[in-house]
Formats: sequence, C-alpha cells, structure tokens
Amino acid sequence: MNKNLLVFWLSASFVFAFDRVTKVWAERTLTLGEKVPGIDGWYEWSLFYNPGAAGGIFSGHLEFLITVSALAVIALVGFMVKGRHDRNLWLQIGLGLMLGGALGNLFDRVFYQHVIDFINPIGESHIFNIADKGIHWGLYLCLLGLWLSRRKLNKAAQASAPEQQRLEQ
Repeated sequence: MNKNLLVFWLSASFVFAFDRVTKVWAERTLTLGEKVPGIDGWYEWSLFYNPGAAGGIFSGHLEFLITVSALAVIALVGFMVKGRHDRNLWLQIGLGLMLGGALGNLFDRVFYQHVIDFINPIGESHIFNIADKGIHWGLYLCLLGLWLSRRKLNKAAQASAPEQQRLEQ
C-alpha cells in the first residue's frame, strides 16, 4: 500500500466503522418509527429502513442500487490509486469519507436489502445515517482540495512564466 494514501484509507475506515457501530446501536436501541429525543433542538433518533437511495428514490431497485454503489466504490479507489492525488490532503480525506460512506450503505444493501437510517433532523422530513454524512462532507472536502490544487497549480504556472520567457529569448 502506498503510505502516502494512508489518510485516504484511514478516513474511509473511520467512516465505515463509525457507521456500522452507530447502525448496530440504532437497531438495538430504537424501535422502528418511534421518535426518541437526541441532540436537544437539533436531532432526534428514529429508526427507519430505507429500501431506496436518498429520500427513498429508486425503492424496489435493489440490484441497481447495489451496482451503482459498487461502481462508486471502484471509482473512488481507482481515482485515488491511479491518480496523482497522494499529496492533496483535503482530497484524500474527502475521498476517504466518501468511500467509507459508500461502503457503509453498500454493506447494508447487500446484507439487509435496505439502508439503516436513524438520524432525524428536527423539523425535517428526511432521515439519514453516518455513511450519508460521510458522503456529504466528503464531497465538500473534495471540492476544497480541488480548489486548493488549482490555486497551487496557478501559482506554480505564474512563477515559472518569467523563467519560460527568459529561456525563449
């Protein structure tokens, strides 16, 4: 394993493990459909089995969702391993969070035929889990990492422009 990708693998492992632990907790502690006070004023806990994707879209299409999830996992790993991203810390963390989230929901779909959701924001109609938040925040960190990389490349190009002009003369 490339030691420079350690942050990527650690991020993915953390989200996957935290997601699994919290889903086991939710299933052992909560009753399906019951709302339990969680983080005061922010969230309540409510166990829900989601047969689809975000908000229940594609319900009844388990094979499709498993295929899409598996392709996302392959793409994320391939992008990191084959790409030259081993020095972009924000991108590594972001892609790792997304990988851990994709693996967490893929695990549920393969072994339970639904995704276990249990975090219910007060006043909202959607329920989610740690894997969903890993994907969500991972995307933001990837965008930050790509933006910072672009800035770094632009600065490097500007710094080398005078040298290039001198060589051309």
